[in-house]
Amino acid sequence: MKSIFSALANSSRLRIVRILLRGPLNVSEISNVLRLSQSNVSHNLRTLLNAGILLRKGRGSWVYYSLNRQDPVIKTLIESIASGAGNIENYDVDMSELTRCYAARRMESKQFFDRIATEWDHVSDLMPDPESYISDVLDMFPVNGLILDAGCGNGELVLRLARRGTSVIGVDQSQEMISEAGKKLFANCHNKNVELRLGTAEHLPVADSSVDGVIAHMLLHHLGEPSKFFTEAARVCVSGGRCAVIELLPHDNTDLKRTHGDLWPGLDLDEVREWMLNAGFKTGNKRITDDGRAFILHGNLEERNGDG
Repeated sequence: MKSIFSALANSSRLRIVRILLRGPLNVSEISNVLRLSQSNVSHNLRTLLNAGILLRKGRGSWVYYSLNRQDPVIKTLIESIASGAGNIENYDVDMSELTRCYAARRMESKQFFDRIATEWDHVSDLMPDPESYISDVLDMFPVNGLILDAGCGNGELVLRLARRGTSVIGVDQSQEMISEAGKKLFANCHNKNVELRLGTAEHLPVADSSVDGVIAHMLLHHLGEPSKFFTEAARVCVSGGRCAVIELLPHDNTDLKRTHGDLWPGLDLDEVREWMLNAGFKTGNKRITDDGRAFILHGNLEERNGDG
């Protein structure tokens, strides 16, 4: 207990905790946000780690630090810091720099997919083969509904849904990917109830309560702030609408970072499930894909107050 309070009795470490309230960051990001040297940040991170306040995940250039909400004492202290976050020094500057940090992540991902759009079919071999699970995922959604494919890429999933007669909105942040998806749909699909929109998964260009379901296939590991996707999915879904996520489990394959522009080395299933629950989805079954590299998690949006 003494080490916990000692670790928090420092303004720089309180600022680190404050910016990690929004989500995990790496050393370079923390240093840039707080405008502190990396050696200074590394020293303070070690102190917070040794006190059990932080968790360290990943390897090499994929090391991220997050708050340890698993310990009940530390979780209570984190909540207290959150309630008084504005009273810790440099609040306005730190929050402004943190917003820049997340914007830089989004831009990095967008620029990667703009570059790789025309070659995506040739570089996707490192990913799990969707043929072993994708039909089961599509069957989770109503054939006669309106489904949103978040991060639709070059349109493969949009095409599969459209061929079932399902109405689809495909959303992607890359104009180049949207263009490739348009070409694929024009050549292979006659379903007129298909629309492609430019936008991000954290700010879906769709009205509230307007779709019957949202699917995110291998999307979250490209997002600067993956937890925000679920908030948006809950916003755009009707009550009872379904959200399904297919995502990589944690891994050490650095080729995926190099050739696929991944921001995260896979994601922890339980953490993703918590994001989904917090957004208002009642989660259903979870499944690990046959090759053991990815998971499928789905849930239905609980009835909103005043609905039904």
